[in-house]
Amino acid sequence: MAVRVLFRIATALFLVFLGLQLVRPELKNPPVTADLQAPPEIKRILKNSCYDCHSNETTLKWFDQVVPAYWVVASDVKQGRMHLNFSDLGAQPAAKQNATLFEAVDQIQLGAMPPASYTRLHPEAIVTPGQLAALRAYLHPPAPAIPATQASVAAADAQYETWIATGSQPRPVQAAPNGIAFLPDYKNWKPISSTDRFDNQTLRVILGNDVAIQAIAENDINPWPEGTTFAKVAWYQQPDGKGFVRTGEFQQVEFMIKDSKKYVGAAGWGWARWRGTDLKPYGTTPAFSGECIGCHMPMRRNDYVFTIPVNRAALVGDLPSNPLQSKVITSAVNQADSTMSTLFGNDLAVQYTRANSQHNYPPGSMISLVTWKQHEDDRWFGGRIPAAPKSVEFVTVSLGAEHRSSYSYQKFEGTPLKKVSAQEGPTPNQRAAYVLAQRAAVMP
Repeated sequence: MAVRVLFRIATALFLVFLGLQLVRPELKNPPVTADLQAPPEIKRILKNSCYDCHSNETTLKWFDQVVPAYWVVASDVKQGRMHLNFSDLGAQPAAKQNATLFEAVDQIQLGAMPPASYTRLHPEAIVTPGQLAALRAYLHPPAPAIPATQASVAAADAQYETWIATGSQPRPVQAAPNGIAFLPDYKNWKPISSTDRFDNQTLRVILGNDVAIQAIAENDINPWPEGTTFAKVAWYQQPDGKGFVRTGEFQQVEFMIKDSKKYVGAAGWGWARWRGTDLKPYGTTPAFSGECIGCHMPMRRNDYVFTIPVNRAALVGDLPSNPLQSKVITSAVNQADSTMSTLFGNDLAVQYTRANSQHNYPPGSMISLVTWKQHEDDRWFGGRIPAAPKSVEFVTVSLGAEHRSSYSYQKFEGTPLKKVSAQEGPTPNQRAAYVLAQRAAVMP
């Protein structure tokens, strides 16, 4: 009797299994319209490891076609093609193609792609260390320094002049499609780090609100506390052709806001981005945040945050003040000696330089230039971030004789940082004049 019951159950389950095979979401291979163009060895790696989910040339193994595995595969291919489709990537502008490939290689480098759930059944798709090295070399070959074009310099200059004249005036900014409002005070937040993004030719600074800065001070950053908010500000790079790169046109500012209850469906973070000095919100529907989550997914063990806070403990010594307690004025990179720098100012200096194209800082201004050695960002292929500090320079403006400005210059080097030079007088020395001459990066 028991055997007969088991047989009937097994037969019923088998029939259900057969019936389920008829429930098959459509999975077609549309025509390839603009396939990625790349050297044969690079195409071979991508086809082998990526194309089954990220192209119109999907090939299924026999076990991929059996329901319920087929349902998972069909969903993965649909999502994969939406995020990246090599079959039409070639129609995108060169810069867009390049940025997409950098992100793809970064996902591979971080172990997020191909997913482990896929490679367990498709071990041939695993990207070997040698193949990863080949992809990296293809995307980032040594290149000569090329100066910014006259058009890009002119555009950056025009944007700067307009911002100086009108940037402090309040204006309405449309909320992001998911309802997140623009945070105009971001430019006054404290610095967390900076990035030289050679993958898309931008310079970036990452700023944090008081909650974020306090969390860093207490080493309470994984997970970040509720209320943490980051602002990532990006400018197009403006190289001089000799290895020095400064901030050019303002590109965008994007925010991450930690609220686990409010953003429970978005990894606990609110995502928003505004582009251009007219601050046009990015995205057309609230679903745009899916792009952000997908990009940050490899960092889920770090609470979805890529940014590594700069080592504040390294900025110790007999400094007149802590530059990281000041506000950011601008950022730059010196490719010739592999360093990156950030110019900071106290409230008076920042208020002045964001409203004046001249560099006659008023008495009471303190400007500091921190120069770090650079190293590759382990969390983002295509970025370089600060390593150990190389030097800190301070310029202080005070009221001297006959009510004329007097300038004090100090430079600190070493570990811990020690004063190596100093000068005071009615005229700034050559290095102080250089620090004072740096114009503020546009932050609308």
